[in-house]
Amino acid sequence: EMGSPINLPTVAAAAKELSAIGAWDARAEFNSVPKNELSASNGAALLSSWRLLLDAGSLQDGESNLAGTAHPSVAVISAKRAASLQVVDGDLLRISTKEGWVMLPCQIDEIDEDSVWIPRNSENSRAIATLGIATGPVSVVKA
Repeated sequence: EMGSPINLPTVAAAAKELSAIGAWDARAEFNSVPKNELSASNGAALLSSWRLLLDAGSLQDGESNLAGTAHPSVAVISAKRAASLQVVDGDLLRISTKEGWVMLPCQIDEIDEDSVWIPRNSENSRAIATLGIATGPVSVVKA
């Protein structure tokens, strides 16, 4: 299909090639990665985000039934941060950088006290497009 032969004319030939590789019997050594030096100061939080399986991606365009099963967008914060902001589950938070802001209901959960998590590319939460970052310091305030 891609215009380059892989020289495996049959399924049997592919199976023979794969079996020649042998069994995997050892794990690679784990080397820890040094802690990233990002820090939050003056009441800021460190943004963490990733794409959810069902989000605002283009592969769901025109498929409202599938897209309708996506989790609602929330901002996850720790109980300590929630107490300092005087918010409860469901209260709106404004997460902002100098580039822009996102407003989401909060969800109090197990997360590092200096962190806030939001979906990277969901309805009402487009971190990179709106905030200009996927991770890093952000302001988090009660909306």
